[in-house]
Amino acid sequence: MQNFLRNKKILILGGSGFVGKYIIEHLLQNGSRVIVLTRNSNKIKASKVSGDPGQLEIVSGNIFEDGLLELLIQNKFAVINLCGVLFEKQKNEFDVIHHFLPDMISKLCKKNKVNKFVHISALGVSKSSSSSYSRTKALGDLKVTKNFKNSTILRPSIIYGAGDNFFGLFSKISKFIPFIPIIGPNTKFQPIYVDDVARAVIKVLNNINKTNKIYNLCGPKIYSFYELIQMLLSNLDRKRVLIKVNPKLMMLPSLIIQNFPNPPFTYDQMKLLQNDNISDGLFDEINELNIEPSLLDTKLKELSKFYI
Repeated sequence: MQNFLRNKKILILGGSGFVGKYIIEHLLQNGSRVIVLTRNSNKIKASKVSGDPGQLEIVSGNIFEDGLLELLIQNKFAVINLCGVLFEKQKNEFDVIHHFLPDMISKLCKKNKVNKFVHISALGVSKSSSSSYSRTKALGDLKVTKNFKNSTILRPSIIYGAGDNFFGLFSKISKFIPFIPIIGPNTKFQPIYVDDVARAVIKVLNNINKTNKIYNLCGPKIYSFYELIQMLLSNLDRKRVLIKVNPKLMMLPSLIIQNFPNPPFTYDQMKLLQNDNISDGLFDEINELNIEPSLLDTKLKELSKFYI
């Protein structure tokens, strides 16, 4: 049977990051013609070898450049938005990237009669959250759902895999210091394997139904923050002292630390860590896409070589 996605033109926004590379690889394997708009083209040039000549097109540019986004969206089967920031380098950056941008993209998708829009959000976002990250993400999701009826919103928990910014970060930290502070040690997460996220995107693109959907993308088990770091250190065979820290105690210091060029944590993140990041049960799960999510315990052993 012919692959449904073969030769379909698919535009990816924010595709030069960790998750984007996996999605690109899956799309190339499915024979899609992939166009990536990015300001960091060097990060994904290596992906070209995964496909046929000309199958992956990289466009260097700023997504807010006048007229560029609409030009690229024209005549596309689907648009995938991966744009997001973990902390603000400029004032109101959360609102611009998480709220204004999805609003703009979804309107352009409708105007240009795109078949599908896949928007990557985050698990547990809420418009009533005290966290600007969570609140702006939720507002962006609402605009996407309102503007374009054939949109799918994927809300992943912590995404892990080779090149991630979670286990990868703590692996680097554990190389150089004998102790690791765990801010919010009892906060619970349901980590999802990056390849499972990419597979979810492919499943959504293959779905011919034209209706708004939201999926929570979570792993099969719940872990505390403390347990996650214990597991990592165990797989790396490193003995480190883990210090439990209440995020409320770090609120004041974070106001200063967040002004660093690449802060280890911010005031807004301290708010997030006071709530669990697990499925709320309000939306469909990844299993509804006929994907059995990978077990972290098994995958972490396989990935240890990337974290050393």
